[in-house]
Amino acid sequence: MTALSLHIPDKLAKESQEAAEELGVSRTEFIRQALIHELENFHAQREREAIAKCFAAMRKNPDYMKTIHELDKGFDSDRLPDDEGEWWTGKK
Repeated sequence: MTALSLHIPDKLAKESQEAAEELGVSRTEFIRQALIHELENFHAQREREAIAKCFAAMRKNPDYMKTIHELDKGFDSDRLPDDEGEWWTGKK
């Protein structure tokens, strides 16, 4: 494990100590967990950004858009069976 030394404002040091005591952990453990939490949020945000870029690229792809429009036609509400008889179960 790597040891780090960092300087933080007195107010932050005090608040982190108080929070750690309330949680029943050391301030080191509290800060470690806070760092893990922030890194998870950071990675999740990057993943969401990558997904958004993929969707944007798909929107610009004419082959994809043609395919999605064809699939959309298959969900045309005029073509769906009547809800009577629980058609989705195969029972009439």
